[in-house]
Amino acid sequence: MRGLGAPDEKESMQSVILSNDLKIYAPSEFEARALYRQIFTEKTYSSHGIEISDGDCIFDIGANIGLYSIFLTQSHRDLKIFAFEPIPQTFSILEKNVARDQNGSQVKLFNFGLSRKSGSGQFEFDRFASFSATMRPAEVSACVRKDAGMYDWARAAISDLRKVSFLSDEFSDRLMAALPKPVVGKMVVIVIYALLLLTLLRKKLFLKKIKCELRTISEVMSEHNIEGVALMKIDAEGSELEVIEGIADEDWPKIRQCVVEVHDFDGRVEKMRSIFEERGYQTVVDQEEWGISKLLNLFTIYAVRS
Repeated sequence: MRGLGAPDEKESMQSVILSNDLKIYAPSEFEARALYRQIFTEKTYSSHGIEISDGDCIFDIGANIGLYSIFLTQSHRDLKIFAFEPIPQTFSILEKNVARDQNGSQVKLFNFGLSRKSGSGQFEFDRFASFSATMRPAEVSACVRKDAGMYDWARAAISDLRKVSFLSDEFSDRLMAALPKPVVGKMVVIVIYALLLLTLLRKKLFLKKIKCELRTISEVMSEHNIEGVALMKIDAEGSELEVIEGIADEDWPKIRQCVVEVHDFDGRVEKMRSIFEERGYQTVVDQEEWGISKLLNLFTIYAVRS
């Protein structure tokens, strides 16, 4: 099912071989490695009591290039996965990545976004960084820590590049050791900060605005006669509250578990936590061990129905 927008240029895509010899397509090697680390190594969506069994129904909201759906099909059998990705260019990569042996599972792909009501929405999209596509750029920007300085961003960049093996352990240690030194440290910070500024400049140069179709979770559940969802994973880059507001009262009891990435804008973490707890879920709020996540005030809510 295609969205309202169509790619006006050939999507940016490259083949990447990951640590477990998994070959996928991605906008960049960095993005592929970062997602692999988050999903396969750190098992972010399998923490704090989240359990998946063979045959379960899963909603992968913000499926991006499909690594979480691939992880699920490699670790379980006979799943029914509904994967949602609104950006047409990213959706094309998702299609290629899930077109493989699915271990008896069914993966249905939907090229639209989810929100509180049906319609359409404008997304900002950088074709070289698909995981930053958002319908709420102002709210995402507002989450950035105002007290973070150049040294904080430098430490975060070094730490995260090390995690995805773009910097060796030895070289990372040397850079971290150099940061407190007055002259050398300042040179390191200037270089890293310049690279960050170049990244922001590149994003502005390649930033696209695209209109995409929006539906609600309850509409999808009704259309496909879904009586139970074992896990709803939501990574909607600032639209996470709107996504869960699209769940009708009668459908909440059908959803057993949720894992939601939350941008802590205007007390959103506590607001969403309260929504889940009022609906009968036990919740845990955690923050991933990524330097950039801490600077962007990104958190993850795990909600499990008792």
